Amino acid sequence: MSYWYPRRWWRRCLSSMYYPWHGWHYPPIQQYPPQPGPMYPPISPEDELKMLEEYKRDLEMDLRDIEDELKSVEARIEELRRITKK
Repeated sequence: MSYWYPRRWWRRCLSSMYYPWHGWHYPPIQQYPPQPGPMYPPISPEDELKMLEEYKRDLEMDLRDIEDELKSVEARIEELRRITKK
């Protein structure tokens, strides 16, 4: 057997195979990391109640501002309607 026979066999035979004959030919399986825990400790009911009351107060103030803005817009609409009717 000559020196070139095994090389020729590897080059001609194994290179023509259509299936991977080693496990390293397969792509790696995607591994998803576990979800991280919360970045903060759970809130106590008293703190949550205080936060919700502050949020409600802020929303009521915003609502009053929006109602005032709506009244001024309605007044301007009526004024423009009176002007266009004349």
